[in-house]
Amino acid sequence: MIIELTDKEKTRPLYEEAFDDPKVFVDYYYEEKCLDNRIIVSLEDGKIVSMLHLNPYKMNMCRSVVQSYYIVAVATTENERHKGHMSRVFEKTFELLQKEHIPFVFLLPVDESIYSWMGFEKICDFSEEKETDYNRIKSQNDVYCIRDEAYLRRMKREDELRKLGSGEVLPDNPVIMAKITDLEAFNKAAGTDFTDEKNALSWLREKKIYICEEV
Repeated sequence: MIIELTDKEKTRPLYEEAFDDPKVFVDYYYEEKCLDNRIIVSLEDGKIVSMLHLNPYKMNMCRSVVQSYYIVAVATTENERHKGHMSRVFEKTFELLQKEHIPFVFLLPVDESIYSWMGFEKICDFSEEKETDYNRIKSQNDVYCIRDEAYLRRMKREDELRKLGSGEVLPDNPVIMAKITDLEAFNKAAGTDFTDEKNALSWLREKKIYICEEV
């Protein structure tokens, strides 16, 4: 059974099984990021066997403000892998996001091939050097995350954890991949008239994109 979970703390054992992030970072993640994120899970006999997290971000997309989600914490417990759980979790997620008219979602993959068959494509490199001047980000980029009060609070805490060597563990040469989840909503925000998701992603890839967010 695939559901959107409300008791998010129940996913922590799977998170800790699947990822090597320091405990202090996981504490921060579940105390702060799980305040407003969404978690889609696969249940077998009432047990969480697979999950993904949707972390919300308001995005500037060529002067339009859109709701998007950063897909993180994609994981399946070891003894339930290769049984189709994750495929079904993604299918349910895409169904939900299309109904909500979310134009696109993005993620930072360990391996691009894991997600490319689902329609995700690389749109930019992940910006490991974080720009602190928000006005510069706005003036030099077409697509970027909007920095509101909650964003700034979390960015400060994540920077502190990183300086202590307790930040999230990132893959080598990280990139950002995206998928169109509602082409009509994408066209409305972008002022385009694409009839194909690949063409829309090609258009997006040509824009100046700044994404430095880790989770």
